[in-house]
Amino acid sequence: MTIFTFTPFDKWGLISYERLDAIFPMKAFSVYLSHPKTKKVLSRRPGDAGFSLIELVVVVAVLAILAAIAIPAFTSINANAAQAAAKNTIAQIAKECAVKVANLEDEPEFNPPSLNGYVVTPGDGSCDGTNGWITADRAAGANTDMPVRIRYNVETGVKECTAGVNGDWCVGGIW
Repeated sequence: MTIFTFTPFDKWGLISYERLDAIFPMKAFSVYLSHPKTKKVLSRRPGDAGFSLIELVVVVAVLAILAAIAIPAFTSINANAAQAAAKNTIAQIAKECAVKVANLEDEPEFNPPSLNGYVVTPGDGSCDGTNGWITADRAAGANTDMPVRIRYNVETGVKECTAGVNGDWCVGGIW
């Protein structure tokens, strides 16, 4: 005669509650409650779990270092956008004037735009420019990182710029 012995543990040594429930419904619950891991979880008091002060200080320090690295990269975004807009606007004005000259207009003109951080000359919108140049000069009080002057010669097609504090935007005086 074979004697059947029941163990609540499966082949990996873990409690198999499904096997217990099938044979001893209330026994499964008491075995669960008497298990050391269950006792440890149920015996915790509020406030035992959480982060220590050292861990929080380390996290704040890491975030401060990341912010110190990231913030300088974002400070020149507005200046980059303003100088890119000025360059694109001057190029667009040059194309507009070229089309008007090709269409044999008597006195080709453009509508002087208002740019953030720049003033476009000639202010009257003449496609002849001022001394042959259509120019975007940095406005008073604008970011000093931006190029001081961006200009286009309507006669020769030369594009020139004068660098501000950040010389990367105006390499060799050409844009």
